[in-house]
Amino acid sequence: MSRLSQSPSIRTQRAKTPVLMGIVLDVITNDEHEAIIDLGVGKNDTRNTYEIGFAKIRRLDDNMSPIEQLRFYAPHDYANLELPIIGESVEILKRGNGELVYKRISSFTLNTGNYVEGVNEIMNPNKEDASDGGAGEYSTTSQTGTPNGAGGASDSPENEYFKGTQVNHLNFYEGDKVIQSRFGQSIRFSGYNNVDNVLAPTIVIRNRQGSKSLEELKIGTPLYEDIIDDGSTIVLSSGEHLLEFTPGQIDTPMETSPIYAEEPELKGTDQVLINSGRIILSSKDSEMLFYSKGNYSFISDGKLTIDNGLDGAEIDLNGEYRTTTNDNNMYFLGGSGEIYLNTESDAEPLARGQTLIDILAELCDAINAQIFSTPCGPTMLGPNNRGDFSKIKSKLDTILSTLNYTE
Repeated sequence: MSRLSQSPSIRTQRAKTPVLMGIVLDVITNDEHEAIIDLGVGKNDTRNTYEIGFAKIRRLDDNMSPIEQLRFYAPHDYANLELPIIGESVEILKRGNGELVYKRISSFTLNTGNYVEGVNEIMNPNKEDASDGGAGEYSTTSQTGTPNGAGGASDSPENEYFKGTQVNHLNFYEGDKVIQSRFGQSIRFSGYNNVDNVLAPTIVIRNRQGSKSLEELKIGTPLYEDIIDDGSTIVLSSGEHLLEFTPGQIDTPMETSPIYAEEPELKGTDQVLINSGRIILSSKDSEMLFYSKGNYSFISDGKLTIDNGLDGAEIDLNGEYRTTTNDNNMYFLGGSGEIYLNTESDAEPLARGQTLIDILAELCDAINAQIFSTPCGPTMLGPNNRGDFSKIKSKLDTILSTLNYTE
């Protein structure tokens, strides 16, 4: 049974308790809300935007006041604001200075909370048609400037874009502090979240409940975070907390197997894991530095590209350097710049293979075509061992590499 369907006697009984309750009928979410604009100043003038976050509430001990006469209440804590939606129940608390503020009441149903559909019509005391058109009607509302008829519901604010969706709440470990939102985000501060039940402080930040769990679980079924299935996730773990992580997605796992990299240990030390559909790191003003006391690896099913547009690159390696392309081509393109191999100055240029062969072939032909002038007259064409030079010429192509090329 919802709170709205309770009898007036229960409402009166609640009104006598120190903590009042009410139903949200409108929420100021931005500075374009009509309640702010209607304070007597224009849209282009300074407005009382401090009222953003205020909620119009019908207290459960007031079932007679017309909607336009109901007041807006400030949130209990701006620094830790949990905004209600229209149709949710809230607590109305009194501060030490006598000010009344509201506080959202969380619910097992994380997404919609204690939301009741059509609350404006239910909570409108004049929803019955009046025969004389008088007692059942009241004039233009002070907040919207629109006539408020006998029904009242059609002119009252409603949730503009909020739609109820399934969100399953989390299971807990002993001593947990957990923050959960109505949209599937969560932050867990945990200590004993491992099979050995030993202290391993861990923080798990999750942005979205996973699609698989939404398909497979019923509403109200609790679950644990799933690093692979959930949306963007950050885990700061320590000790014996086991990171249930494999690269890729559930339906499309990573295909590339590391050759040189070692599989990471998923527990036993302080670790940070970031897992998301896309990760962007940006340093907009200064350096970006990566330090690693141990090895570091890049493993991807896609292509590695580095675009260093405004400056060069310097790589200092103190060990063996190996590049393997697995039967694919490799290109070093220097454009009009020079490429130096194992030298920086007093360098000798590399020979062009085909050009060298052509010149050596011409040399062999020229040797074979030699004629010498003697006192007895010119000699015969070519040397006596011209066959040797022809044999050398036939082997010149073996100088050329079948895999390596230059300009």
